[in-house]
Amino acid sequence: MNAKVSNDDSSTDLAENPVMLPINAVERETGVSKELLRMWERRYGFPSPDRDEQGDRIYDMEQIGKLRLLRRLIDHGFRPGKIIKLPPAELERLIRSQGQSQLNIAPELEQELLELLKDRDVNQIRDYLSHQLIKMGLESFITEFLQHANFIVGDAWMRGVIEVHEEHLFSEQVQTLVRQAITNLRPPVHPPRVLLATPPEETHTLGILMVEALLRLDGIEAISYGAQMPVRDITAATAKNKIDIVAMSFSASYPTSKAIEYLEELRFKLPLTVEIWGGGAALRSTRRSVEAVQFIQDLPSIRQAAAIWRRAHGIY
Repeated sequence: MNAKVSNDDSSTDLAENPVMLPINAVERETGVSKELLRMWERRYGFPSPDRDEQGDRIYDMEQIGKLRLLRRLIDHGFRPGKIIKLPPAELERLIRSQGQSQLNIAPELEQELLELLKDRDVNQIRDYLSHQLIKMGLESFITEFLQHANFIVGDAWMRGVIEVHEEHLFSEQVQTLVRQAITNLRPPVHPPRVLLATPPEETHTLGILMVEALLRLDGIEAISYGAQMPVRDITAATAKNKIDIVAMSFSASYPTSKAIEYLEELRFKLPLTVEIWGGGAALRSTRRSVEAVQFIQDLPSIRQAAAIWRRAHGIY
């Protein structure tokens, strides 16, 4: 009898006191940055957090679920203002319609990857990725395998099929392999000299690593400065190393307005003789532009942009 009363009390407590997460945990669980959460709250009225005893924002699980759906659609190129007011059921319908063609590209790949990640065996994951790299070669590994694998893993994480640490495990193993492959390439021989980096508060570096690999395959000197580079450091490095092009990457979790502001400041600080390229999911669906800054939409576009630069400078 006592056990039954205790269970009823527990259910009542859960109903009356739902799980609430602070903003740092929501950022980690959804991939939506704190800055973006606050901006959406001001601009669209969603999310609508409660406040804890210290006055800090806390979010219920229903809002966190919807934020996951929004993040997946933004990765597909949707603009937040067009979808943020939609109910979760409609967001899920859009995701199914957008993701079906992607997932149908390689259903075997999806099954293989998710089984590996769920086993959490680092050696097996490394061996599998190494086999794909050797079989396909670096160029196809980047442009074909990773394009689909990144989508599958990211989508599985957003659906809750895998945990965030399993997604990180995949990314770390991929980056280790690609870096090793880059070191085996012959030294770069062709201009331009390209600086690759991400802005402050942007920690996702797989994108710039993939770009570095493709440019190096084309014999171009691509120099990765890694994550979280302030404008002043980019400016100093550009002058010191005689950089021709600065290429910045902004992931889907990075606020688009903040990315635009960063690129505007960078354009103001750098001479016009230095080209600026901006890429990544944060810029993919924006209608805004920055004068004398080129927005790169995909991996083939960056190789094309480099070829155009060489022709413009009489380098063939």
